[in-house]
Amino acid sequence: GIPVSLDSYQPATQAYALSRGVAYLNDIRGFPDAAFYPQLAKSSAKLVVMHSVQDGQADRREAPAGDIMDHIAAFFDARIAALTGA
Repeated sequence: GIPVSLDSYQPATQAYALSRGVAYLNDIRGFPDAAFYPQLAKSSAKLVVMHSVQDGQADRREAPAGDIMDHIAAFFDARIAALTGA
């Protein structure tokens, strides 16, 4: 079949897509729901993890103190460790 990719930030939608054999999941919130990680781990879907620091509509804010790249790298280090540890 043709590989299908789904963009969703809702675990229920993602779970349905996994049950249908989706090849890729893209979560604009970066898969924040740790309770969903075991289901992700059981699947063969590839994950696209995006950086996110808040829920809801984007807005303009001051960047966190320090180097923004360090902040982003720390986010990905923590999230990838959590996902691969599931």
